[in-house]
Amino acid sequence: MKFALILTAAGIGKRIQTPIPKQFHSIKGKEIFLFTLERLTNFFAFDVIAITYPTQHFKLMLHLLQKYQFNNIELIEGGIERFHSVLNALKNDKIKSTDFVFVHDAVRPFVTKDLLVRLYDNVLKFNAVAPGIPIKDTLKEVDSEGMIEKTIDRSKLVAIQTPQAFKTSLLLLAYEKAINDGKIFTDDAGVVENYGHKVKFIEGEEVNIKITTPSDLLYAEFLALHNY
Repeated sequence: MKFALILTAAGIGKRIQTPIPKQFHSIKGKEIFLFTLERLTNFFAFDVIAITYPTQHFKLMLHLLQKYQFNNIELIEGGIERFHSVLNALKNDKIKSTDFVFVHDAVRPFVTKDLLVRLYDNVLKFNAVAPGIPIKDTLKEVDSEGMIEKTIDRSKLVAIQTPQAFKTSLLLLAYEKAINDGKIFTDDAGVVENYGHKVKFIEGEEVNIKITTPSDLLYAEFLALHNY
């Protein structure tokens, strides 16, 4: 069996409020997307790796990959949304030749070996698997004026993370259906659900944070310095 990795690093990072996208910021002296890539490749032997990139930062990404001697990486130009970037990567011939694909956000730098192993075990059984963590906070629904209308039952709710893992052919077919349906999804599990295939949920990890805001970046630096 052959395994692929699609690392999504094409975002422009509007919420980070800095001149360069968040994936090019450094934690522990290394750009975030490289920090993430290094962890993934240390923990799992992927046969094919594709990284999506923001068009205006192609040269920077290529330079950094060469600097750290990451060779044989398929660089895929990003689309308008994450959805389109992943679809572009799935259309790559080398990605299509694999049996299973892991899709991971480049700005989730603290993925663990244990999580990857559990994803591997479950994707072989279910063909589609996504990690997540139970919701801890009380959830409220509010109206257009900001007034609370009701409390949401959180007992069946989870916050979904990446990496998510799928049979490659299934994910590609699911994306093609979504395009034909005129739909766009914020994660790959949603694309597969729309296709009509069940996605297996597994327990994620609290440390598997997504860096979105300046405070997330500070927290990531703290975690990196403490060797998480």
